[in-house]
Amino acid sequence: MDTPRVEAAALRDHPPEKIARRLGEYFGPDRVLLAIGDRFRIADESARVVALPRNIEEMSQMLRFAATERMSVIPAGAGTWLEMGNRPRRAHLIISTSQMNRVLEYEPADLTATIEAGCTLAEFNARAAGHRQFIPLDPFGDENATLGAIVATASYGPLRCGYGTPRDWVIGMRVAHADGHLTQAGGKVVKNVAGYDLCKLYTGSFGTLGIIGQISFKLRALPPDERTIIFYSQQLNELCLLAARIIDSDVQPAALELFSPHAGEAGAISGQERFALALRFLNETETIAAQLSEAARLAAGFKFAILDADEAIEFWRAYRASEVAPEWSLILRVSVLPADLAAMMGGIESLLPKGSLRAHAANGIIRLHAEAELLGNLKARERPKRLVELRRQVQSRGGQMVILRAPNEIISQLDVWGDVGPTAHLMRALKEKFDPQQQLNPGRFVVGI
Repeated sequence: MDTPRVEAAALRDHPPEKIARRLGEYFGPDRVLLAIGDRFRIADESARVVALPRNIEEMSQMLRFAATERMSVIPAGAGTWLEMGNRPRRAHLIISTSQMNRVLEYEPADLTATIEAGCTLAEFNARAAGHRQFIPLDPFGDENATLGAIVATASYGPLRCGYGTPRDWVIGMRVAHADGHLTQAGGKVVKNVAGYDLCKLYTGSFGTLGIIGQISFKLRALPPDERTIIFYSQQLNELCLLAARIIDSDVQPAALELFSPHAGEAGAISGQERFALALRFLNETETIAAQLSEAARLAAGFKFAILDADEAIEFWRAYRASEVAPEWSLILRVSVLPADLAAMMGGIESLLPKGSLRAHAANGIIRLHAEAELLGNLKARERPKRLVELRRQVQSRGGQMVILRAPNEIISQLDVWGDVGPTAHLMRALKEKFDPQQQLNPGRFVVGI
């Protein structure tokens, strides 16, 4: 398919309705959506043009079309969390992979699969469950998250403790670049590859270097059983010390999550005015029993509750969904050393009291969730100042603070990513190499790329 000729007036100067009509004429009306309301919303725009390719070749043609017209492109999956990141400098066209949802190759004997980016994690894992296999990722949010978006944003959840992040499970991908050119990174089998692994470069690049169209994963055997044990204390430091003992022991939880007393939205700890430490075990029944016994021994003197398999599944499902619930006006992610967990959570509480605090206790990743009331208690000019001061405290510990969600008044004043240090020049150089015209997600990612 040839790229259409450019008309005298560039489409970027036309309203969304005209852009949608022109795309529909070329690609077909079923390939274009004029989104109104909250669907595919980035900021406060009234309407958004969404292109819906059915395969990577069609996505390549759409990118070539956009490049010819000098239109900026916002890559998306299901469009469930497009407000993440800085507000893009320009946003003419959203290209969504949601209609690219085929499983292209699946070899259960090899524990590998190649999947289109628009397939959801839940859809593939439901299919793989028939072979007692799964992709061991559990990013926060609902089950509509697509694999392409999970990889592009390097999203993870509580299972990071036992299984790592998307970078640990991606072995290959096909990517469409800003000019429509297609490239292949990695492969379809699990093996060592000499040289730089481009898959790791694209993973977490937020669609600024190209749009991921197909991904090859390595899989894991599905654990036959699971249990969750939750320990309680009035003292945060006591649970942080317990978490450290567990990390240094032979206990190997798949998830190790710490909750503040205000995190009552998370299923089984609802209504608990205490700190809580939840351990999730995925393994053989006998192994889990031994692990639970050892964890209880290490936590002698702590009150605890044990959830059976069904209760545990619902607990963690509700926990993941509540992370991005619409009632949160402010969501922050703070990364520090695990040893600084208690001190950093105390610092957050002093600056932004009564928020919901949760943490990956094994990795030092803290999330603050706050409703509008918390910000409403602060004067307008005080709100960004509190976040600037918190970021300063985090960076003084060698950590990083990312604003995952905030009102426009804050997003317009602060860089949501913060200072990335000496890697900034390298990131700018990569952007210039891969997308010299700044067409993909312009300004949305770190250092304004």
